[in-house]
Amino acid sequence: MIDSSMLLGGKFLPLDADDPVAAGQPLPEAEFLFCSAEMQAVYDLATQIAPSDACVLISGETGTGKELLAQCIHNLSRRRKKPFVPVNCGVLKGELFADKFFGHEAGAFTGAAKAQRGIFEMAGDGTLFLDEVGEIPGINQVDFLRVLEERAFRRLGGEKQIRFAARIVAATNRALPEMVRQGTFRADLYYRLNVVPLVLPPLRQRSGDIAYLAEYFLSIYRQRYHKPGLRFTEAALTELTAHDWPGNVRELKNLIERLALLCREGAIDAADLPEDMRLGGEVAPRGAHTDAPVTLEEAVRQAKTQAILRAFAASGGDKARTAEILDISPRTLRHLVRELGIRRD
Repeated sequence: MIDSSMLLGGKFLPLDADDPVAAGQPLPEAEFLFCSAEMQAVYDLATQIAPSDACVLISGETGTGKELLAQCIHNLSRRRKKPFVPVNCGVLKGELFADKFFGHEAGAFTGAAKAQRGIFEMAGDGTLFLDEVGEIPGINQVDFLRVLEERAFRRLGGEKQIRFAARIVAATNRALPEMVRQGTFRADLYYRLNVVPLVLPPLRQRSGDIAYLAEYFLSIYRQRYHKPGLRFTEAALTELTAHDWPGNVRELKNLIERLALLCREGAIDAADLPEDMRLGGEVAPRGAHTDAPVTLEEAVRQAKTQAILRAFAASGGDKARTAEILDISPRTLRHLVRELGIRRD
């Protein structure tokens, strides 16, 4: 059962003291939920700065919930009834990037048959959420900075100045100060975005949230997959809490959905968890003693296996993303999976 008294700051989920599934309540998935003191401190700061128009820079590892925190800030602000426009800054560059943000007038370039609004214009008086802001191409950073400073822009091929009134909330999983030192991110743009810094701790640093979030996600998937009898044993929750969650909340959510799909009605025990999690993150050959001496070749094999399994967990099983995390090609990943005999539970 989920107890609303566990929530110190998750005020966006209207939970009673009973399991919401049993009560027949709808279960929103996009909620900023927590019960740890670490996240309470983040939430308190977000609440304090939400009514202002100051730029906010949210830093944190992939999967920690940066967009949810940005949405939370928007919901707490005077702009809550205005648009919340999220955009991934790492998709385009050059003129395509400029077109996405500034929009264009008809005839601005070949194929521009009609005028098109850009992200700056679509955000209106609401909140513009810049995800992966560290990925803004260098050639576009100066134009981006100019909009933030002048609070106005022109569409490509246009002459009319358009007012930019949205609040900026940016997020990154990269070390922007280091990028500034390396010259890959403009210092003036960084300081313009970093008016109010918020740091989201990874899930391993707020282990008090793990069991609560696991129970919450399970309540969603019990309902979705019509398995009202699913529940965690204490042993399973202990293993979940001990895991370091390289993919953070996103990894946890993906795992709980997989367990809900694959497990039969009844208890989800520690034995139902993925092998690397049951072994405390140490992947050893089947049947081998984990404290037994191994050759250097076998140690390298185990390290490769563990790295690949962790990357799969962090990516939610997405092969292309797993290869990207490991900094190898998808073809190399397929070869290693076959060579190492990796089987994902």
